[in-house]
Amino acid sequence: MQMHNTMAAAVALGVAMTAVGAQAQDEVKDVAWGGSSPGGVMYYMVGTAGTVLSRDLPDVNVTQVTTGGSTENAKRLIKGELDMGIVYGSHVYLAQTPEGPFANGPKGDMLRGVAKAYEGPTYFVTLEENDIESVSDLEGKTVALGPPGSGTVFNCTNILKALDMQESVEPRMMTFADAGRALGNRQIDAFCQSSAPAAAVSELAETHDVNVIPYTDEEMSKIEETYPFYYAADLPADMYKGVPETTLPYTTVYWVAHERVPKETVKKILEHVYDPETREELESGHRNWKQLSPSNENFAKLGAPMHPGAEEFYKEQGMWEE
Repeated sequence: MQMHNTMAAAVALGVAMTAVGAQAQDEVKDVAWGGSSPGGVMYYMVGTAGTVLSRDLPDVNVTQVTTGGSTENAKRLIKGELDMGIVYGSHVYLAQTPEGPFANGPKGDMLRGVAKAYEGPTYFVTLEENDIESVSDLEGKTVALGPPGSGTVFNCTNILKALDMQESVEPRMMTFADAGRALGNRQIDAFCQSSAPAAAVSELAETHDVNVIPYTDEEMSKIEETYPFYYAADLPADMYKGVPETTLPYTTVYWVAHERVPKETVKKILEHVYDPETREELESGHRNWKQLSPSNENFAKLGAPMHPGAEEFYKEQGMWEE
């Protein structure tokens, strides 16, 4: 009887250990991924990718976290509140010191690069009827600068500072969707937006004649001289209805992970998003996924390393930039 009980216990222990091993092997990795608020580019990019990854990878569960945007994403990654986030390259750079919006906080030495997400412009949007033809015409006007904690507020404030316009506008802090509605209802004169295409602008352009305010050559030079992480590039003419090609200040935006995310998880995610069929689905969800690339050389210039899972994947695929 005692031998029987001993054998039964051994069998039970073996079954339990097998179950634990299987559970560990099949354990679902929860990934909290910060994007932005509704109406912003990051919100829809993360929403598209999170849906696809959670559907196709049984051991990865992506939760889209609604945030103010890049600044909040970087801060919450540093605090360990997010596993991944879409973050401006300028924020990765400033978090290493730390300075700017990260001054007096912990250093962002746990930030790891996954990929370049896209390159995005910063621009002011108004209605044609407002007769605002230049940034200087915003003097005395009510301008929404984006939601608190967003990269948009950071970028728009930088640009206004570079052009000595920061004290010249009446600022409002609003979500992208609220700003679009407020402009359409004539409650504000303009709003600032980072990245494109932004749903708030696209939706407004369907019902109103909108104007993306152009910068003069002198203004672009001032912006680039003051903040070297901006560079001039053209907003395509097909980006928004009725808006011609416009030269704007651009910055590079990265997909960033916390160092604690397992190497295998990051590698598995990248293997899936770079699969041609998955890539096509992502791009149909938001056109900026077409810009996905390693960009590891440029990311290294920000003072942070690539994630080991990303490095291993890119090297295996011959995509690593030496």
